[in-house]
Amino acid sequence: MPETVLGIYREERFSPGKEQDDRAILDAAASALRAGGVEVRMLDGDRLSPLVDRPALIFAMCQSAAALAWLDEAAKTTIVVNHPDAIRSCYRVNLVERLDRARVAQPRWALATSRFPNELGAGPWLKRGDVHAMEAGDVRRIFTAEQWRDAIDEFQRRAISMAIVQGHLEGSVYKFYGVEGGFFRAYGLAPEHEAAAAALARAGAAALGLQVYGGDGVCSADGTLSLIDFNDWPSFSRCRDDAGAAIGRRLLEILEMRRTDGSHEENARRGSRA
Repeated sequence: MPETVLGIYREERFSPGKEQDDRAILDAAASALRAGGVEVRMLDGDRLSPLVDRPALIFAMCQSAAALAWLDEAAKTTIVVNHPDAIRSCYRVNLVERLDRARVAQPRWALATSRFPNELGAGPWLKRGDVHAMEAGDVRRIFTAEQWRDAIDEFQRRAISMAIVQGHLEGSVYKFYGVEGGFFRAYGLAPEHEAAAAALARAGAAALGLQVYGGDGVCSADGTLSLIDFNDWPSFSRCRDDAGAAIGRRLLEILEMRRTDGSHEENARRGSRA
């Protein structure tokens, strides 16, 4: 009997404007697994029922509290990529705190209050802190105390109870994608900075406990790199075919490690120790 692996699609409300792209990268990873002789079943993050049979591995893009609680239970007996604790580590407040603890380069930040944060310099960024950005207004640059009051009031009306503010960094914004095992792509970055960007992304992924990841960084005029966002399992829309193959290879490697040394507990808990 072939091993069974479960793939969990991201809930559509967490994929604003990218519903098809998010499903496509999961489907690409599933295709790579099937080509490796693995049986794959795909489930929707909004329709998860209790597990009856233990799968060999679960790979998941889901983000809701209910789906992550389901993954918590699954991770007690099988490997989950990314681990639910690693997914939660990308919630904005958790993200900046974990990167700080690991001394990974990022802009100065503080928890947002009613007071305009003059100490962070001109035009700081207000960012929703509880989950990923759900709409355009969840991340915005603020220039005046009046704009700040309006933005904080809007967050309160929308029941967003937690936010951070980060200083603005001048430089070129670039986007990156990575998979543990060596895959890395950067867009909007000069070739001479790609090695440093890959190392910075790997350091961020290690701090957060992620094996599949992406995000945004800033390259300053002097070549200094900083992370301004980090995501669990992006859509990889610019490099989907290569990324899907790389994710499939990584998952097959994990399955092989599980067969040879029974280390599913170690792999399953990676995110919780980051």
